Amino acid sequence: MPQCPHCQVPFEAGQRYCSTCGSFLLHPEQGNTFCPQCDVRVSPLQEFCHECDAPLKEAPAAPEALGTAPEALPAKIPPSGMPSWLLGVLVGAGILVIILLVLLFTRGTTKPPPPPPAPKVEAPAPAPPAVTATPTAPATQPAPPAEANLKEQLQKELSILREAQLRKDIILFMSVYSLTYPELDDKRASTLKAWEGYDFTNLVFTVDKIQSIDPDNSIAWVTWYMDTKNRQTQELSSSSQSFQVRFAKELGKWRIRSLEEVES
Repeated sequence: MPQCPHCQVPFEAGQRYCSTCGSFLLHPEQGNTFCPQCDVRVSPLQEFCHECDAPLKEAPAAPEALGTAPEALPAKIPPSGMPSWLLGVLVGAGILVIILLVLLFTRGTTKPPPPPPAPKVEAPAPAPPAVTATPTAPATQPAPPAEANLKEQLQKELSILREAQLRKDIILFMSVYSLTYPELDDKRASTLKAWEGYDFTNLVFTVDKIQSIDPDNSIAWVTWYMDTKNRQTQELSSSSQSFQVRFAKELGKWRIRSLEEVES
């Protein structure tokens, strides 16, 4: 019986994911990268987890995984509310108590010397009058860059496209395309025909670059990484495709207006 390449637990032939560590068994990921949401092993190229769709690029790696020790915590600073003269009195009193205890237990025939005089305590200086601070308006958080917002919005639509491909949901798939997409019916027919011959075992994408043309039009360069299985021969294969995707905003949502395959 084959074993998981990561945790060595046996699994049945044809099983897609390891029941113990969650690794993808039909095309195992390399390295020790894990989803911060569900702890499933993922590829370093992925931007979204293939198990729970959690974003991966923004998730910080643990210090142990990076091979570096966590930074030492800063030393605690004693609270500044206690006056220094009072702190000195407490320290002197503590020293005096320790000396008295030592003398009590080591008292002999000779009369012990008198304890040292307590340190002189000076009267604290009068505190300056309190000044009432004038309340100020809270600082407004700077707005995130427009490019970051645009990339997040486009990634959301591409995630819907990925989910539709994995589930073979043609209605969800076509909802990402604009009604003005060239040869829209042909796109629907070719997609259904491809799904008849192949199953996606893994599908991830990266948004390599974006360009905002105007508030309602933008271009994104997207690369898809695919693991597929031939439904007739059960043969597994891996491939990647890069596209220049033109998005247009329709009814407040970004839709694919056109796309063109480019060399990766």
